[in-house]
Amino acid sequence: VKHEEIAKSNLRLKGNLEAHHEELRSVRKEKDFLQEEIIKMKRKIEEEPKIATTSLQKLQAKADDLQALVTMKSEKILEMESERKEQETIRMKEIDMLIELRDIVEDQKTRIASLEEEVERGDSAQRSMEAQQRLLCEAEAKTAEAEETVEKWKARMAEAELIMKEMEAKIEQEEEENRMLQEMI
Repeated sequence: VKHEEIAKSNLRLKGNLEAHHEELRSVRKEKDFLQEEIIKMKRKIEEEPKIATTSLQKLQAKADDLQALVTMKSEKILEMESERKEQETIRMKEIDMLIELRDIVEDQKTRIASLEEEVERGDSAQRSMEAQQRLLCEAEAKTAEAEETVEKWKARMAEAELIMKEMEAKIEQEEEENRMLQEMI
């Protein structure tokens, strides 16, 4: 379930990242257009100095604003890519932990099964009882180890969830900032 949530989160981050890339391309096109307009206006300045100067200043200010926005969006995209990589690393660590836990459980099941077979094949009642007692102690010890491993895994999962919540809050904040920037544009 956590894996699916992380995968969904990664897809959402990837979608946001692609949206930011598209927005960046759009802003860059607008910047290029404005730079072309500035060049045209510079030509007009030679013909109409007063009108062109005001328009040129406005276009230059807008081009500067767009350049600042492009820089900011580029930084945000780099940050989002870094966050996505961090989430992928966390997801891979969780998968590794789950695999290790599954292997431990399977190993213990195999050991328990072999111990049970040994108990059933006992030569005498006394050896059978002693073997059962020993196997029971080992099984309890292994069960205690498995429970301890599960508790550690739960703690790691709780840490991962906390990190994921912090990342989601950060992403939501950035998305809100993006919306505000888009409204300003």
